[in-house]
Amino acid sequence: MLSKRYRNDGKAIYPLNELQLAIKKQVQEKIARGIYQFESVPCVICKGNDFELLSEKDRYGLYMPVVICQHCGLIQTNPRMNQDSYNQFYRYEYRRLYNGVEVPTEHFFALEYRRGKAIYDYL
Repeated sequence: MLSKRYRNDGKAIYPLNELQLAIKKQVQEKIARGIYQFESVPCVICKGNDFELLSEKDRYGLYMPVVICQHCGLIQTNPRMNQDSYNQFYRYEYRRLYNGVEVPTEHFFALEYRRGKAIYDYL
């Protein structure tokens, strides 16, 4: 592991607001109850199974193991949520956890619009 800082201690990397803390707790409960399930998969590039653990949590302090493949060097989440769990997480919790608000603001939409335009212009 890169550092003790990346252990799955439940601590977020930066301050979370009340909504984010509530959503984080909701996700943790779903993981604990087995609603959100994880699966180990071979490397998506070389199909290897020899990984070194880099981190055990994401920036919110949620369990998310990140590994590096010892064969090809791809950094990936493994084990990862299965597809049904990802679908539920992104449908019900992701946006509120990420943005920290119940409903996206006009400012958020304006930022996303400018970001999309910059990508379009680049391409």
